[in-house]
Amino acid sequence: MKLRDLLFITSFPLVVIGPILVGVISYQFLKESTFDKLQVVNAIHTEDFVELHITARHDILVKNKMDGLKNYVKAYKDEVVVEIQSEDESYEGSFVVVDNQGDHFFYNREYFVGVTDSELGMSLAGLKQGTRIIELKGKKYVFSKLQFLPWKWDIYGLYPIEETSELLKEVAFAVFLVCGLILVALFTVTSLMYRYFVIKPLSEINSFSERLSNLALDGRLRIKSPEEFRALSKHLDRMRVSLTENIGKIEKANEELSQFSYRTSHDLKSPLTASKKLTEYILQDIDSGDIEEAKSSVKRVQSQVTKLESLVDDVLSLTKIDLITENEIEFDLNALIDDIVDKRKTFFEDDCCVFSASVELADPIISGHKIRYQQIIENLVSNGFKYQDEQKENPYVKLHVACVGDLLSIIVEDNGVGIPDKYHNEIYQMFKRFHPSLASGSGLGLAIVKKHVEKMQGSIHFSSSPQGTIFQVDIKRN
Repeated sequence: MKLRDLLFITSFPLVVIGPILVGVISYQFLKESTFDKLQVVNAIHTEDFVELHITARHDILVKNKMDGLKNYVKAYKDEVVVEIQSEDESYEGSFVVVDNQGDHFFYNREYFVGVTDSELGMSLAGLKQGTRIIELKGKKYVFSKLQFLPWKWDIYGLYPIEETSELLKEVAFAVFLVCGLILVALFTVTSLMYRYFVIKPLSEINSFSERLSNLALDGRLRIKSPEEFRALSKHLDRMRVSLTENIGKIEKANEELSQFSYRTSHDLKSPLTASKKLTEYILQDIDSGDIEEAKSSVKRVQSQVTKLESLVDDVLSLTKIDLITENEIEFDLNALIDDIVDKRKTFFEDDCCVFSASVELADPIISGHKIRYQQIIENLVSNGFKYQDEQKENPYVKLHVACVGDLLSIIVEDNGVGIPDKYHNEIYQMFKRFHPSLASGSGLGLAIVKKHVEKMQGSIHFSSSPQGTIFQVDIKRN
């Protein structure tokens, strides 16, 4: 079910039932308030009638000292009865006078059609204290009662409720109609607002999410309001940017993997092919009795196997960089450098190149992945020895470790042949060898160093010239 359909289903009953409920409630409220006002108005009419038509005549009799004369009193009473039995255009109701002296009823018989004196007497006699309505022949009246003691009269003012009910119905219908129009207007405005502030943003988010799932990463998602959707759109757009970056990284990694597979297979095959050919020569030399030549070929096979072993070791080192799961440990950097020197001791001693190491740290104990630091230092130092310049006197490789602020700086300097300027942009690429005539190698050393530095969120930069090369690695010290 779509959101707009759900909105219609939930809102439609409000538009239909709302006005009805408001109309019913309004009718009941108006009925009560109107009934109370009607009683007040009817009481005022009754009081006015008594004051103007009965009390005024009695005052005249008293003033003229004729209140004791029955004929005059009767004449005045008859005048009042005539007025009661006639219609009063200013008053929609009618009056009933009960003469308690002779149990007579005076009223407009044309107004109370079909009502007999006995029925009227019973209805009036049956009124209890607190009763507000009297019923005659199925019709309901609101009444007010006054007593005029000098004449022993009870005067009732009766006003029909039917006319008030019709008015109330008309008012209730008008309220119903107005409320209906108001609710329809509110529903329309709410629907438009809901469509603009809810449905439209959700549709855009849904469309954007669908594009993300299909890796269609062009175009940004911009929703300004409401605030919750704006925040969500920002998160989704960040996801788009992150996906774009990750896809770029994946594509780059795939390209590197393709090159890695090709170069690895090529570099692995070369020493194997050479060794295979050399073994054929060895067999031929043995058959011909040329043992010295066979020994020479054996040494060349050993060289090819050593080269193959070195390549395999470098490939394993490169592939394990992302797989290092050991916890960071505390270790002595001086002891690590001593281990590296001992491991390559034969390599260093057989060379006229001088190696020196200095560690300027107040505390040589550092925390981190020991294998990463070891491979960074080993590869940088080994490159310095491999590519020394035989034309220079006193070749050297210097390792210097110092703390600069919160950074641990590892600097390896040599006075070797340097790296040609045209290769500076390719220096960290895999299988790149810039001086293959000087030394054999896999061309993976600097790629390994670069990946280790990136994993530790450090930086590496270099400067090189025919006078030598300096590599500097900066890693935040833990």
